[in-house]
Amino acid sequence: MSAHKHELGQHPNRIEGRNKPRENITIQRLTPDLAEKYVHFFDVTPHDINRDEMKCYCITWRSDDSYAGAGHWFDTREERRSRAIEYVKSGCIRGYLAYCGDEIIGWCNTNEHCRMGVDYLRGEYPIGQEQSEVKVKPIFCFVIHPDYQRMGVAARLVQRICADAAKEGFDYVEAYVHENFISTIDDFRGPRRLYEKCGFEMTACVNGKAVMRKKLN
Repeated sequence: MSAHKHELGQHPNRIEGRNKPRENITIQRLTPDLAEKYVHFFDVTPHDINRDEMKCYCITWRSDDSYAGAGHWFDTREERRSRAIEYVKSGCIRGYLAYCGDEIIGWCNTNEHCRMGVDYLRGEYPIGQEQSEVKVKPIFCFVIHPDYQRMGVAARLVQRICADAAKEGFDYVEAYVHENFISTIDDFRGPRRLYEKCGFEMTACVNGKAVMRKKLN
């Protein structure tokens, strides 16, 4: 396969991946040692519009302490990429990676330490502040390689998030979605149907914005 095709987003395992059973998809928590593989996934995976200025590296939804002296966005792809490496290594970007074999095919950002993100979304979506003793794990966004969409990858990510969150003592996993599906780009936090399949319930909905929750403990 040419480098040009890879840059356009064709996954190196595309042919094999399409024919492999879903049991070959595995989920792994993002750890600091995976920083370079993490940014490589964003380098080669189309999401939103496949232009450099749109490659986000998921840097917005990061732990609050990393915002000191820095904004939520950076002007160039190169700076976002270097910041992403820094934030993964320091544990400021948190979430889970989906693999097919040894290739990353999906990502989900879930970071309870991004309180700025939670507060922002709760200002946009119909949910108030929680009592301090309630532990909520938020889901912020997904990136699934186009060759592996509609193969249950996002559901596998959500299921792993919920299983780990339950073990870690969280009361709920929470997501902020559109009431009705718009598009893969617009519904980057996942469609409502995904969460319903994973046992979530809609706890509030105003003006087409819905909060999905799954009770854990």
